[in-house]
Amino acid sequence: MTPLGTRIVPDPRTRILRRAGVVRVLGGDPVSLITPAPALAPLLGGAGGDDEGFAVRDRASAALARALTDRGMAHPVPEQDPGRRLDDVAVVVPVRDDAGGVAALLEALADERVRGLRVVVVDDGSATPLGPAAPDVRVLRHEASRGPAAARNAGTARAVADGARVVVYLDADVIPLPGWLDPLLGHLDDPAVAAVAPRIVAAEPGRWWVRGLETARSALDMGPRPARVRPRTRVAYVPSAALAVRPAALPPVPDGGGAGPFDERMHVAEDVDLCWRADEAGVRLRYEPAARVAHRHRTRTAALLARRAFYGTGAAPLARRHGADVAPAVAAPWSLAVAAGVWSAHPAGVAVAAVAAGRAWWRTRALVGDGRAAAGLVARGMAASVRQLPEALLRPYWPVTAAALLATAGSRARPARGLRRRVAAAAVLEGLWHWWSCREPGRLPVDEPLGHVLLHRLDDVAYGVGVWRSAFVARSAAALRPELTR
Repeated sequence: MTPLGTRIVPDPRTRILRRAGVVRVLGGDPVSLITPAPALAPLLGGAGGDDEGFAVRDRASAALARALTDRGMAHPVPEQDPGRRLDDVAVVVPVRDDAGGVAALLEALADERVRGLRVVVVDDGSATPLGPAAPDVRVLRHEASRGPAAARNAGTARAVADGARVVVYLDADVIPLPGWLDPLLGHLDDPAVAAVAPRIVAAEPGRWWVRGLETARSALDMGPRPARVRPRTRVAYVPSAALAVRPAALPPVPDGGGAGPFDERMHVAEDVDLCWRADEAGVRLRYEPAARVAHRHRTRTAALLARRAFYGTGAAPLARRHGADVAPAVAAPWSLAVAAGVWSAHPAGVAVAAVAAGRAWWRTRALVGDGRAAAGLVARGMAASVRQLPEALLRPYWPVTAAALLATAGSRARPARGLRRRVAAAAVLEGLWHWWSCREPGRLPVDEPLGHVLLHRLDDVAYGVGVWRSAFVARSAAALRPELTR
């Protein structure tokens, strides 16, 4: 049950539908429809779903809160206690050859250390061993590097042995911002929540080129809206660069992958694997952007793209462990028809898209009983599918797209010229779409569009290289297999 006193606020896209005296809630990620008990209807506010939410006061409101937050229809705002003691909380810092980063991090944690927070630094084979930093800081050392997963596991074991109930993983290149910890601990006071992540933002914001892209939305930034973390949702995973967990609530690693939360056989995407294993085990993970941690992003193009390619190499190991959850493209037949029809820019294709959208609206209207709400859902689905098609063709499947362009290079035939025009238009329009969607709510984008679009396209190529490399090494196409849903 959701703890008493927790405030529940609706997601901006949640709709409260009232018809014939029956109140239903439509929204979430993925979208679902629930009908609460009539006695709970007053808690749901106005028909627009834009009220200020409700506080959990009893078992009935706690059950409603759990139903809404589990589906992503609403989000908890846990009570915070800035004066709480932190004797049962430990920070684990895996590090290799970044003594300066550790020193800056320890300085940023000064206030929390006064409240009892302990720190475990795991030196993962640094060329110059790290020495003791302070009485409340333990330093463990791996003589040879064993990877971040093994370092975090070793630090977790030491922290738990010293009495920690909560372990917070912080990389040496992050700096927590004021007020970062209490929202995370508030979420972990819910016994159903095993992990919660803050938002990771740029330590040195910028507007131009690499710094501009990383400020707008780095690969570690999951955006401005809270979420339950689940595969195939808006926040499918959270990075372990900053992550608070209750180790006792996390599932063990299967098949001898190490004694701790992380699979030590994985040197990339081990955080994604942890999130998905936890979800499969039935425990909840939350993303809380009200807590913020600053990250020293890369500022050079080569370093950025190399890191993106490295992230892509995690695709095949994830596919082996989690199957279709790692599918690079997921679409229903109607949404695929809409996307193909729109991007065909042909009257027949547009007609097919219109028919598919109309049929989807008709069926959705029959399910939800509200034509306007059904139109909103179908419009969202159409927008997502129209964007996902070029995303797929220009990111994981860019080698296929490039091969098709090379095969038609120099051809003056209408289909070949049409293909080249559509790919060029998709590359620009999807890039601009990405630039606009990365803005903070109610604000203009923080970076300029030209550099964003160019780097976004290079980012796609680099990530795609990593995905294809992982598939080649694994001798498996599972990481490249799209999924068609019903």
